[in-house]
Amino acid sequence: MELNNHQGWYGETFVSAIAAAAGFQVAVPYPDIGKDLILGRDHEDPELDVQIALQVKSRRVGEFTTCGTGFSIALPIDQFKRLRGRRQVPCYLVMVVVPEHPHEYIKVAQQALTLHHSAYWLSLENHLLPVQQGQKSVTVTVPRDNLLTTEVLHEFFDRACEEVPAS
Repeated sequence: MELNNHQGWYGETFVSAIAAAAGFQVAVPYPDIGKDLILGRDHEDPELDVQIALQVKSRRVGEFTTCGTGFSIALPIDQFKRLRGRRQVPCYLVMVVVPEHPHEYIKVAQQALTLHHSAYWLSLENHLLPVQQGQKSVTVTVPRDNLLTTEVLHEFFDRACEEVPAS
């Protein structure tokens, strides 16, 4: 597999593994129009059967720019527009930091499967659309403190459930 496709596939699979560990369903939208993964869960209250969407960007160690407290990532304007603002299905940008070489992606042992490295998230819900004159991309900062974990995914769903209008 070509390296960039391999890296992207690994990044999405990395996030899917976190979602699976959190007990969520994962769907891959087809065709891909700005969301790589849709996560859902079987809630005991069917009215709270919500979903969230994730746009996954994978970058190799040393391939991205760090700035202060986070990672800079450039998004094409159209992709930025698909992620920003309040959505019926909340959207998050996820940046997966992957090892430089595919043979470093995982380690398998008798009692463990270890995935390398980590994923970070950013909500663009409250980001304003920048002045676009001549711009083809927008640079955002994904905070290092926003480590994507199973607990964070549960928080995303809890928040999405709180925003479901009462019937």
